[in-house]
Amino acid sequence: MSHQHQSDGSRPGFTIVELLAVIGAISLLLAVLLVGLQSASRAANNTRSMSNLRQVFIGWTSYSNTYNDRLLPGYISDGVQDYWRVRYNSPTGSRLDPSVAATYPWRLLPFLDNQLEPMFGYLEDSRALENSYANENDPSHQDALREISEVPEFGYNAYYLGGWWKMNNGVAHLLFGDTPADIQVGNDVRTVKGRLVALSAGSIRQPERQIAFSCSTLRKPGVYIREENIPNGAPWVVPSRLCETTIWEEYGGTRVDLTTSIAQSAGEGMEVFVEQAVPLRRHGVTIPSLTCDGATSQIGLSDMLSMDRWTSVAMEAVGSPRDFSHECDPVANNGEFGSN
Repeated sequence: MSHQHQSDGSRPGFTIVELLAVIGAISLLLAVLLVGLQSASRAANNTRSMSNLRQVFIGWTSYSNTYNDRLLPGYISDGVQDYWRVRYNSPTGSRLDPSVAATYPWRLLPFLDNQLEPMFGYLEDSRALENSYANENDPSHQDALREISEVPEFGYNAYYLGGWWKMNNGVAHLLFGDTPADIQVGNDVRTVKGRLVALSAGSIRQPERQIAFSCSTLRKPGVYIREENIPNGAPWVVPSRLCETTIWEEYGGTRVDLTTSIAQSAGEGMEVFVEQAVPLRRHGVTIPSLTCDGATSQIGLSDMLSMDRWTSVAMEAVGSPRDFSHECDPVANNGEFGSN
């Protein structure tokens, strides 16, 4: 006698509506998790940047202590290096090409025990860079030397601290070294010279206010908002106004991202008007920065618009420090800042 299984044709399972609800709930949870992971990653990266900035400060002050309070020069052109008869070597002992040694990293590295981590640990290939830099037989050795001069994580306030040095009429010339600026003295306006650029630690009037280093990058003109691929750093950084030229501003409009159709509002980006090395929001909406007193902080772009963040003279400016400007230097090559 055989027994047959009977079925009414129904099976337990999800309806389409239930399945869509489950998928929606999972997507929401994943989105929350992703936001949390991104926030944790930004916090960790900012902590790392702050730690590295403190190491940079130690090296920066050690340089001044070694050279009788003189500040680390921001830029020394090939001609000035020859005029001053200064030569720089890599840790392997090889003589550096003067063009490689123009920016600050090679002057600072000896005071960081030639460790690359404080300035280059942010790079994904920092380990490969370190290996190439330390090995003269590596085919990438020369490229590594140049990369060190060009892409540190932190830009130096080079025009107003230590100075930007170029040759002019056969002698070394400090850009803005004799440029006049108007200041308020009581009820009077006085024109002063030789105070825009601090050449010694003692000449920095408000070290807790003036920026020494911050995250920076070299930018072409354009609007930059919520970038997914954060660019490499640059060896100097400039304020929003250099001389009387506006270099960058907070982005002041609303722009629609055509890939996502999401409107992005004012304050979320930067507009660059002149190609230059400008502050970079590498991790989130603020810029990891170091002031001249050794304090590290996250500074917003709006705060960086104030010129007293960059030069001590702006602290005595006629009117608001945010509106401070000064004449340019004829050696600045008609506004082509940063050229040799």
